[in-house]
Amino acid sequence: MTTRNQQQGKSGDAGGMPNPIELQRALKGVDYPATREQLVDKARESGADEAITRALEEIDDREYEDPAKVSEAVGRRH
Repeated sequence: MTTRNQQQGKSGDAGGMPNPIELQRALKGVDYPATREQLVDKARESGADEAITRALEEIDDREYEDPAKVSEAVGRRH
């Protein structure tokens, strides 16, 4: 028997949206404002899974003022 998280990957839900807590954990220590590239680099450096790095790669290429703005951008894409 598999759990929902095993079926979808621990960082995503049914729609492919990364878990917001895991997203912010992957971005811990980011100096804001931060660009998309800086966010993706930090997530990779933190060992974030594919769902998180892919979601960050898909957000608009601009500066994000704070973690809430990053979460909003990821939420709009998924």
